[in-house]
Amino acid sequence: MYKYKSGDTTVIIHSTLPLMSSEERRKLFEEEKAKGNPVIKEITEAIRNCYKRR
Repeated sequence: MYKYKSGDTTVIIHSTLPLMSSEERRKLFEEEKAKGNPVIKEITEAIRNCYKRR
């Protein structure tokens, strides 16, 4: 669990992603993408759509 405060808001993230290095995150995403993880596919598509709209 990762917890931080921004103003009056406390954000709690129930994931190890914020604690990973950028290389560890990249490796995890690539592994999940290779497995066909549908959530990773949706994230990838959302990112592509953001760049297409520029």
